[in-house]
Amino acid sequence: MPEPDQSPGRSRSHVVAYRHPDLGGVLLCREHGESWAGLIPLTADDIPYGGFCGWGTPDMHVCGRAFPAKKPRQ
Repeated sequence: MPEPDQSPGRSRSHVVAYRHPDLGGVLLCREHGESWAGLIPLTADDIPYGGFCGWGTPDMHVCGRAFPAKKPRQ
């Protein structure tokens, strides 16, 4: 089983998603991504327009959990 990615400088509480380093545009939610080594942790600032979890299952279902968009400063 892969070990969790413990990238320095990123508080786990601020991570909203993980990006696959080799598959452009593939994002995973914390539930599906935090146990995979090599994924890049992202905060809401890293994905300013939000996104959706692309974790798929063999029966063609996708997680689809929404990631928050960066909130504009007022």
